[in-house]
Amino acid sequence: MEDDLGIVYLVDNAQQFWSELEDILALPKEAIPTLEQLDLTLKRSLSLCAAYHEQYLQSPFQLEHACNMLLDSELFIFHSERMSDIVTSEAQSNTNPHFQFICFHVLLSFGRRRSDFFRSHKRWQPLLPFLMDHILVEIDSDIEDTYFGNSAGFGSGSGYGGANVPVPIEAKLRSLGVRLLYEMCRVQKLSIQDLRIFDDAFLDYLFDLVEQTRHMQDDTFNYSVIKLIVALNEQFMVASIGNEPNDSDRHHHSSSASNLENQNRVLRVLMRRLGSTQTFGENMIFMLNRAQRTPEGLCMQLLVLKLLYLLFTTKGTEEYFYTNDLCVLVDVFLRELADLDDDSESLRHTYLRVLHPLLTKTQLRTVPYKRPQILYILESLIRPSNVRDVNPTTKRLVERCLGGEWCVGLAR
Repeated sequence: MEDDLGIVYLVDNAQQFWSELEDILALPKEAIPTLEQLDLTLKRSLSLCAAYHEQYLQSPFQLEHACNMLLDSELFIFHSERMSDIVTSEAQSNTNPHFQFICFHVLLSFGRRRSDFFRSHKRWQPLLPFLMDHILVEIDSDIEDTYFGNSAGFGSGSGYGGANVPVPIEAKLRSLGVRLLYEMCRVQKLSIQDLRIFDDAFLDYLFDLVEQTRHMQDDTFNYSVIKLIVALNEQFMVASIGNEPNDSDRHHHSSSASNLENQNRVLRVLMRRLGSTQTFGENMIFMLNRAQRTPEGLCMQLLVLKLLYLLFTTKGTEEYFYTNDLCVLVDVFLRELADLDDDSESLRHTYLRVLHPLLTKTQLRTVPYKRPQILYILESLIRPSNVRDVNPTTKRLVERCLGGEWCVGLAR
């Protein structure tokens, strides 16, 4: 097989593939390689993986192993900035989707090792249109389900679907585009100008994706899209707060186009389609319910809670959720408020901030669900103890919750 560089490889099995990749990455010891040699070595390794990923990098584990081999090589150990710049450039300039797929995976793997990598506005801003183009590609959900689900004896993420049908590279690139865009959005601080690229049509498409993929066997992609939406919501919230006019000139801007840009576009799109996006709300609660105690899990909880707060405090969206879903939320809140340790104080505060409108603005203001248990948990958070002092913010937020009409008449 000939790769993008015109090199012909004779690879007949997995062992030969891994040996070839290892040989390419093994730089000569007798002399210090030039920058040109380093660059060529990187491109050869990327080209080899792109040429054979459908045969030998079908599973997430195999793909991760190949990326780790590259990142653990001398190329990235001693020249990580140069190498990551080249991979980023190749992802934009190379039109081979298989090559782009490998480049994006390398960038994702590198970003997971380097916490500052996704924070680079200069690096990721040019990539946004490419990632969005991959996300916007229409794909048959039945075919895509074979990639994310477990079918025909292949593991999740296999390169083949039922009856050994190859999964389109477009499906893989779309999933990867969502993941990369989420990683960038959750750590960067985008301006109103930056956020204009995420227009109503794109956000509508993301909400449509959530609905279209709700029946997929593997919910990974569905949840990835939801995570991207809540991360974008956070971006619009922060950008809008930072661009609000001050009191002295507020009246000059109230009807201007720039003020409209300051509105939260995620919330605006969601409000317009309240009756056609229930899967988004249901799965958002489910994600919150099964969030793990990992940095990623904690980040996801914060992002979801902030959108919940907006929904509960915005006129017209207070009753977006079904009452049964709100009861599930109460159960989640009770568990988290009881189980979170002192190191998660900020997350506990966020739960308390959302709990107040949950009990006073939604259907739960008239539905007495587990009110005695809620009262008990809240009072336990501010009960004097010899072990620890009560956090002043915790005390203030609990007292705000206890001041609601929902607990009038309950024994205290």
